[in-house]
Amino acid sequence: MMTSASRIAPNRFVIHPFDQKYGTDTGGYLSPEDLVKGRENDVLNHGYSAIAPSVFREACRRWRETLPAVSGRLEAYSFVDIGAGKGRPLLLASESPFRKIVGVELSEELSRIAQRNVALWSRVTHSRAKIRVVRQDAVKFRWPRTPLLVYLYNPFACSLVAQLAENLAAVAASGSGLVDLLYVNPTCADTLTRQGLFARLWTARIPMDEADQKADPYGTSSDLVSNYRLK
Repeated sequence: MMTSASRIAPNRFVIHPFDQKYGTDTGGYLSPEDLVKGRENDVLNHGYSAIAPSVFREACRRWRETLPAVSGRLEAYSFVDIGAGKGRPLLLASESPFRKIVGVELSEELSRIAQRNVALWSRVTHSRAKIRVVRQDAVKFRWPRTPLLVYLYNPFACSLVAQLAENLAAVAASGSGLVDLLYVNPTCADTLTRQGLFARLWTARIPMDEADQKADPYGTSSDLVSNYRLK
């Protein structure tokens, strides 16, 4: 397993500049096997690594450009990270005026780390954003009844992505309104296309800045990101 991890994520022990700056613990790499603890849907997870801040910020910028000029107020949206891991996207999301910021994470260990990171971030940055970490299976999560930006960093198998999409469509039909997805490394894009519930707005390969490239666990320089909107 160590050999496999070295091949997949050769820079997994590099401390990211983001963590150096804020004292947080959001980096590294955990294999799918590292996260299997005997819970329902455990074996369907895709492991853990965190988004490069430069990619996240650019993806959010591009998403904001798709919002309707009249009704697309960012302050109305709740940001929900599915498979939140150690919580880096939650911290980055707090740089924008989302109504709520929620991370949903199945792993007890990772959710505890995320909660510590949120508390530390709030102290260091004096952020007043409402950030909450929920330890729960994503398919059982009760969604906020607001417009949603749902963030996915290739968290789990396509069968769960399909179930998640169906749940989101049902929530929207019950009155929550708009639902958008930001999907990083969208390996289940074909699943979403076949379902026909979400329309793809754009797909882009977003380059990392130099600092992110040097600290990327996989030694890559960009991420593929897709933006979807519920039809």
